[in-house]
Amino acid sequence: MTEENKNMNFFNRFITSIKDFEKYAIFATEKTRKAIAYLALVILIFSIAIASVFTYKFNISTNNAIDYFKSNISEVSYKDNNLNINSGEELKLINPEEVLPIVIINTNATEEQEQNYQKEINSYKNGILILKDKFIYKNEMLSQNINYEYKDIASIYGISEFEKEDVLTFIANTNNINLYVSFFVVIVIYLFTIYFVSTMADVIMLGILGFIFSRIVGIRLRFKATFNMGVYALTLPILLNMMYIIFNSIIGLEIKYFSWMYTTISYIYMIVAILMIKTDLINRQVELMKIIEEQEKIKKEIEEQQRRKEEEEKREPKDNNEKKEKKKDKKGEEKGKETGLGDSRSCTTRK
Repeated sequence: MTEENKNMNFFNRFITSIKDFEKYAIFATEKTRKAIAYLALVILIFSIAIASVFTYKFNISTNNAIDYFKSNISEVSYKDNNLNINSGEELKLINPEEVLPIVIINTNATEEQEQNYQKEINSYKNGILILKDKFIYKNEMLSQNINYEYKDIASIYGISEFEKEDVLTFIANTNNINLYVSFFVVIVIYLFTIYFVSTMADVIMLGILGFIFSRIVGIRLRFKATFNMGVYALTLPILLNMMYIIFNSIIGLEIKYFSWMYTTISYIYMIVAILMIKTDLINRQVELMKIIEEQEKIKKEIEEQQRRKEEEEKREPKDNNEKKEKKKDKKGEEKGKETGLGDSRSCTTRK
């Protein structure tokens, strides 16, 4: 891992993963657990933001429900595990802007009516059906509706019977702050678990895509590297998804095929990042070739200098021998001259 990677904090990673494709090569080399820790923190922030909006809407819905209860519910009684509201009168509350877009109340419903009511709430993302002995909760994130029987709830809290006044007293004595904090914490945990699992599946798919695409373009990236890159490629889609959910919850903004856009952006990030890595490798190879060429030139110059030096070293003994021969010849000549002079002197003496 490079020093640059070690010194990057969460905020730097977040910004870099969105705007700087060249740094994905750094992300590819880090430890996988560090990438997963980054992803977990991003999803935690996402979950907190969404849970805050949901808690705000829950607060509004709760206040509206209390107001509706006080104004429109004239009779409430619970006895022998049976609930009675307005003597079995049918009540429907439909508001697409609420956390529960549809609420149906009928404590005197027949089996046929109950089936029709369930079909009706199933046409909404969320809904609740209140009957005589149970209530049925529908949530788009759950595979099937959940039935809660009053007798089970009553046994847990030790409730045998109550009237409308008891409900109003309970509401008045309830600590709303604790209620909303508990709701917020539950939603954060729920969202974090759901989105972390689903996002990890997206990361694995991106990692596989990157692994295959890297082979296609001629660079052999390991799955670990493409997995890490997949984590950071999902940063912008997660951010956009968070903003979309917030605006959808507050002002009802809807974008068709948003899920396709979410997936497409992450794929584009992965592909562009791999192409940038390939370009960087090509540039490095070009630089390496230039360095090799310079090294070859330097090597040839050194070899040429070495060859010249060896030739000079070979010449030196020969030159020394020639000098010695010349010296010997010169000495011989001088000696010969001296010998000749001595002979002439000898001859003169004899005369």
